[in-house]
Amino acid sequence: MTAKLSPQTRLFALVGLAAIVALAAMMAFRSGVIGGSSSSDSLSPTAPPKTSTVPTPTPKPTTPAKPKVVLLPDLPAQVASKLRQSRVVVVSLYTGTAALDRSAAAEAKAGAKRAGSGFLAVNVLEEKKARAMQQFVGAISTPSVLVVRRPGKIVTRIEAVTDSKVVAQAARNAGASRR
Repeated sequence: MTAKLSPQTRLFALVGLAAIVALAAMMAFRSGVIGGSSSSDSLSPTAPPKTSTVPTPTPKPTTPAKPKVVLLPDLPAQVASKLRQSRVVVVSLYTGTAALDRSAAAEAKAGAKRAGSGFLAVNVLEEKKARAMQQFVGAISTPSVLVVRRPGKIVTRIEAVTDSKVVAQAARNAGASRR
């Protein structure tokens, strides 16, 4: 036995069923079952995001490669050492016992500092140093000031007492720059 429903009853049942499906879909969207929820009244607590347990390596800071300093062979060791640190070096040759020579060396040092160049004072009374400088410079009197630029070339040679301003200008002309 089957009961026959009127077309109006069937329409009413169909509309009711559609309303129930629509209501269920809205509730599913709202609670995050279907599409996820962004509302604050969801029933399930949100879990914290998963974090990786593998440590990420920190990149090493890149430093620009320092260019290798190439110097002329047979430079005196002291001059070569100073040229590795500074591209221009003021070399003061003096006799350690002469007051005038020591004064000239002090002026040369002040001039080198003013120009921002390296400085080297060589007492020619020390035989080993004097021989090394003589092979580099040749015959020279004291007090003398040499301005040496990389790779080890003498660009200025002053064989007299001079003041710091002249030494500073000679060093700047050779390429020294105030830092």
